[in-house]
This record gives sequence, structure tokens and C-alpha cells, in this order.
Amino acid sequence: MSDWLRWLLIALCLVLALLIVTRGRRRRGFPGVTWSRPQRTTKRRGMVASVLGWLVVALLVAGVTGGGLLWFLGWPRLPSAGQFDVAQMLDLLKIALSVVAGFGGVVLLAVNYRKQRVAEDEHDLAVQRAEREAVQKFNERFGSAAEQLANDNAAVRLAGVYAMAGLADDWADKRQVCVDVLCGYLRITREAAGEAEVREAILRVIRDRTRRSGKLSWSALDFDFTGVTIENADFARREFSGEVLFDGAEFVGGIASFAGAEFGKLSFHGTRFSAAETTFGGMTVTGGQAEFVGAEFTGDKVDFADGYLQSSSVAFFRCRFVAPRVDFSSLDFVFGRLVFDRCDFADLELDLSIGLDDQPSSLVPVLVENCRFERCRIELGRGGQGVKLADCVLDTVTVADTGENPQPHPWPGNELRGGTSLPGHYVTS
Repeated sequence: MSDWLRWLLIALCLVLALLIVTRGRRRRGFPGVTWSRPQRTTKRRGMVASVLGWLVVALLVAGVTGGGLLWFLGWPRLPSAGQFDVAQMLDLLKIALSVVAGFGGVVLLAVNYRKQRVAEDEHDLAVQRAEREAVQKFNERFGSAAEQLANDNAAVRLAGVYAMAGLADDWADKRQVCVDVLCGYLRITREAAGEAEVREAILRVIRDRTRRSGKLSWSALDFDFTGVTIENADFARREFSGEVLFDGAEFVGGIASFAGAEFGKLSFHGTRFSAAETTFGGMTVTGGQAEFVGAEFTGDKVDFADGYLQSSSVAFFRCRFVAPRVDFSSLDFVFGRLVFDRCDFADLELDLSIGLDDQPSSLVPVLVENCRFERCRIELGRGGQGVKLADCVLDTVTVADTGENPQPHPWPGNELRGGTSLPGHYVTS
């Protein structure tokens, strides 16, 4: 073999070794090669066996390296022992001592590596033990709080509310479970002394932890208030990015406020709004939907003014409005929509002046279909742009439109009764 070919092979081997070391450090490896330490399923070898194993590896590496070098050099003939002088003998002795020191380093490396493995295993065991102990303590706290909530004494139940809320704050993995327990308590009908205070405490801890400025937030969780009766509900300026259910719930008292609240997905199926004033003023629905199905709005006023709908919709299906004043004015739409389908409006003033006077008539963010209006006044602001009524019955209805030089506005399929008339630019055919 020529000299240039030997040196070329040596250079290639060095480059390959460098690549292997570099890839190994980055833990990326090659296809079919695993650099990470596999999980051990058998008992670890003893210290002596480990050291001997490393020595065997070192000997194999040294043997292969030495043999490879001799092969690359063409198996040169070594001089006899009598041809070495004193200086050369000293050099050979230094080489021998270096080899011995190298094997000693291998032994030290094996011992240190084993110590590191033992330390890592002890750390992993300590972490697992601490996690098990923490979960066990959380479970004990959960059981204790649940027992308190089931107690006949109102003071004990009240303590259970705060115990469960505190556990939810500390136990992030099961926070949803703790909140489900509190919401489930609200769904249970129970007549006992002090029950009103306990239920109000649950609503208070929920309000406190869904504030936008709260340090610890439950806003991302789901809340199920199905069938719950809430007096003077106050969810104003709260943030709920999860799913919130008020199906079958009833709001009573002086006010039911969701003013300035932010929701992701909101459900009111069969809900009754019987409070004197129901306000969703300034409500934000982002990337989700607010559904009102079979809901009934009574009381003195229903306010949805100044709402903000971004990539979302607020839909009313088979709802009944009998409040004297229903306000949907000044809504802000960003790819959002307000829909009324098969709803009944009676003896009220409905404000749909959403403020899209400069928008083209083709843009219809408010759609009213198959609805019935009796003895109502509908306020459309200037021009009625952005509002479309289709296939509705208008019985004794006044439509107020203060627009100047409005464009033709299609309202197809509507039936006018009781002397109802529309401004001339509304086309009903």
C-alpha cells in the first residue's frame, strides 16, 4: 500500500471518529443507534465486574487502534532489544508507564461513572417518592374537604368550600376535578340552615379566581352551572376561556350581570332570565359561540349593548323576549355574527342600531329569521345597514329608521300585519 493511501485512510478514520463524538454529544445519533441510556430492568452489576468490563473495552480499543496503525504503516519491523540504547529504553519505560496510567484512568472513570449513575438513580427515586407523597396528601385533603361539604352543619360545609378551593389552587393536575365538585354542590337542591351562605361562598371563590387581574386563575377551566338558581348573579368583568354551561339555570333577584365578561364557549339552553335587569353589556365572545336555545327573558331590561364578537357568534333559537327594553345597540363585529331564529318578541322596544352606517349593504352581521314580533318597536338607527329580517311576522310593529338617503335594503318574505309599515327602501318581495 502506498504512503499517500495510508495517510488518506488515517485522515478519514479521524474525521469519522470526530463525527461520532460530536453526534453523540448532541444526543442526535445515527439511524438505528440510541445514545440515551436505556432503562434498566435487571439488577446492576457489581463494582468489580463494571471495572473489569471497562478494562476489557479499553484493551480492545487499544488493540484495535495499535493493530490498525501497524497495518496502515505496512507492518514495519521493530528493532531487537539489543539495539536500544539507554535513552531509548527510558522512552519505552515512559510509554509503558503512560499506558499503565491510562488503564488507571479507565478504572477511575468507571468508578466515577458508576457513582454518577447511583446518584442519578437516588435522585430519581427521591423525586418519585416526593411526588407520591404529594399526591397522597392531596388525596387526603380532597377526601377531607368532600366530607366537610357533605356535613349537616353549615359552618363545616362553609369550611369545606374554602378547603376545596385551596386544594384546587395547589393541585394543578386535578384543579378541574375540584371545581367540578364545587359546581356539583351548586346543582344539588338542599334546604338547610345557612345553605344560602355556603352557595354564595362557592360563587364568590369562582368570581375571585376568574378575575383578569388575579394571580391564580381558573379562567381556562370548564364550569357547569346546569339547573342552578342564582340570585343577583355577578359575573361582571370575569374571564372564562373554557366552556361555561348555564343550561336550565334561572337568574333571579335585582340583577344578573355579565357586563364586560369575556367568554370562549357559552351555553344557555332552557335558561330563564327573571332578574329585574339582565346585562351582558360590553361582553366579549372570542373564537367561540354563545348559544341561547329556548331561553326566556323577562324582567324590566335586557342589555347586550357594546358587545364585541371576534370570529364568533351569539345565536338565539326559539327564545322568548317579553322584557320592555331589549338593547343590542353598538355591537362591534370582527368576523362575528348575531343570529335570531324562531324567536318571539312581544310588547317591547328592540334596539338593533348596531352602528354599521358606512358599511355596504351586503354585509349582514345581524340576521333575524322566522321570528314573530307583536306590538314592538324596532330601532334600526341610520339606514338599517347590517340588519336583515327574513320570513318574519311583524304584527303591529313600528320600524324606526332615521337614515338619510338610504340604499335599498332587502327584507324578503316578511308578513306585515296590524297596520305595520316599513320605510320605502326596505324591499319585502
